[in-house]
Amino acid sequence: MAATGPLVSVDDLRAVLGPVSADDAQLQQVCSAADGTLLPLLRDGDWSLNPNCREAALAIAVQIWQARHSPGGQMVTMDFGTMTSPHLLGTGLVKRVQGLVGPYLQNAGLNFA
Repeated sequence: MAATGPLVSVDDLRAVLGPVSADDAQLQQVCSAADGTLLPLLRDGDWSLNPNCREAALAIAVQIWQARHSPGGQMVTMDFGTMTSPHLLGTGLVKRVQGLVGPYLQNAGLNFA
């Protein structure tokens, strides 16, 4: 994969989330997770200046933050047991932003090189 800058920054995430009691290290972890989720799916290139890719990464970062810190981030089964994996971070995470990044997705499979 070609070198690319980060798609979402701590400042971008802080602007969307509003006042949160989190330090920059926590927000940087979320931003890195969002980049790590989206970048392997994109064709080679520098997507850090593409507004659609940046918006998609920001939406993913917000979903990751909310899954970690908002109530209701996990599924509850019929017997009221909580599943260990939050459903917000499942396979639908990228599907929610696929309309934004559809033209830039690679068709040959994942690019973890």
